[in-house]
Order: sequence, then structure tokens, then C-alpha cells
Amino acid sequence: MDVIVVIAQFKQYLKTKGYAAATIASYRKGLSVFGAYLQSRDIDDLRRVSAQIIEDYRSKVMAEPIAAESKALKLRPVKRLFEHLVESHKLLLNPAENLVETCRTRRKIGTILTVDEVKDLLARPNLSLRTGIRDRAILEVFYATGIRLDELISLEVYHVDLTDKVIFIRKGKGGRQRVVPLYKTAAAYLKEYLEKIRPYYGRKNPKERRLFINHFGLAMTPGAIRQMMRSCRMAAGIKKPVSPHTLRRSCATHMLAAGADIRYIQKLLGHKELKTTQAYTRVMPVDIKQTHAKTHPGV
Repeated sequence: MDVIVVIAQFKQYLKTKGYAAATIASYRKGLSVFGAYLQSRDIDDLRRVSAQIIEDYRSKVMAEPIAAESKALKLRPVKRLFEHLVESHKLLLNPAENLVETCRTRRKIGTILTVDEVKDLLARPNLSLRTGIRDRAILEVFYATGIRLDELISLEVYHVDLTDKVIFIRKGKGGRQRVVPLYKTAAAYLKEYLEKIRPYYGRKNPKERRLFINHFGLAMTPGAIRQMMRSCRMAAGIKKPVSPHTLRRSCATHMLAAGADIRYIQKLLGHKELKTTQAYTRVMPVDIKQTHAKTHPGV
């Protein structure tokens, strides 16, 4: 099994499984580094990769002066690649079976805004402008649902159910789908955008089905959304860095502080494993939609 060919096939597999573009890009980078390492050891067939070679590679990565998560980003794709090869019956034994990534539950949580900072950020778009109403809807959806940037960009109009105040995420990380609730203010701004703004923008490109579009009728890009958030942060005088993931972390942290069950947070964020969510900590069972209504600080 040629290393370059199999890695290319694995990337295509991830794409067909609905993995986010950012995840595929991260795996591509990590596997390219691993491929170069194998090449340095004159290995061009993945069937020649032994558990010792995997351990040697792990030791090399762990010795690098980089952050723990950066090390994990190099090791994780290798582990997933060999798991896939075994599951697809291309390998009988998994040489990476005992490969241990850095502990995700111990990694540092990024920037988290206070509830007041979030409220100030949400209030920054100019609602006298069409772009302002759209941008407020975007910010509200980020904070209400904890949705990832790639997931928000992939949303289509029919993924929104304003009657039940929920959004259907069809292209979640790892191809996992989920339903996330909206609090009433987020639903109200989204309703205003859908009724007054999107039809106006959509006239220029009626075939576009993405939920959030610009004044040309084209789907919003990651760069445009990040720039919008940067402008709102500066207008609010917030010194902390603010990104879509900042609102994702803030959503989860604020709800946990209000008493939400961590298992609910796991479902809301779309984490496959509870241990990924445990960086936020705490447990106490309640129904998913009731918990969201009772604990989310949005009104």
C-alpha cells in the first residue's frame, strides 16, 4: 500500500463522510508530516509500518517544542488513518492501536467572554442597516447554539424551523448531525433576517440555498464572518480576541455555570466523546430542550 496513494484516498474518504473542510485540512497537514517521516526511514508501504515505528514517530513529535494540542494534531490523523485501514479490511493489525494522543481533557480552554461582554458584542451591529440585521442574527445563532463556523456556513434555509425554534445541523464535524435549540431573541433576529433581508439579497442569486448570504447573494465566507466579529469586538471595546469559537466556548461555559448538565452540553456542541466536553466540567441530568430554555442566559 503506497503511502502517498493511501493517504490521498483517506482524505477523499473524509470528504465523502462529510468532515468539515478545516478538519480535512488539518488531517492533510498532519499526514503529510507523517508521510515525510516514513520517507526519511525509507518506508513507502504502509504494511511495513510497525508499532515500534509508530512509537518512534510519537516520541519525535512529543519532543518538539510546540503546544500539546499541536502535537495532538500531528498524532490524531495517524491514529485515525490506521483505524480506517483496519475497519476497511486493508490491514489486519493496527500498528497505531496503542498510540496515545495528548490528553484533550487537560488542554487549556481558550478565551471566554463574560455574559456582559457577550451582550455588548451582540448589541454592536447597526440594526438600521440590512447587514446589521444579518450580522446580529449570525452572532445570536453562534451564542445560542454553540455552533462551529463551518457548520454555520453550511446551514441552508430549510435547516431552520422557527416554529419549534430549532436549527438542524446536517453537516456537523465527523458527519454527525444534531438539532440545536434557539432562545427566543435569537429566533426573533433570525426570523427578521429571513423575512426582510435574505429575500432582498437573494434576488441577485436565487439558486443559492445557504442560510447566510451577502449583498451579492453569495454565501458568507469564513473571512467575512471573522472580520465582522472583529469589528464588533473593537466597537464594544473588548480586549480579548473574539472568534466564532469564542462564542461556542462562552455559550457552554455560561450554561454550565447556570447548572446545565455536561451531557446536555455534549449534545449541544456535537462532541462525540464526553471527555472532550469535560474540559468545561460538571454533571446533573435534565432534558435537552428544557435545560437550554432554563439555563441559557439569552432571553
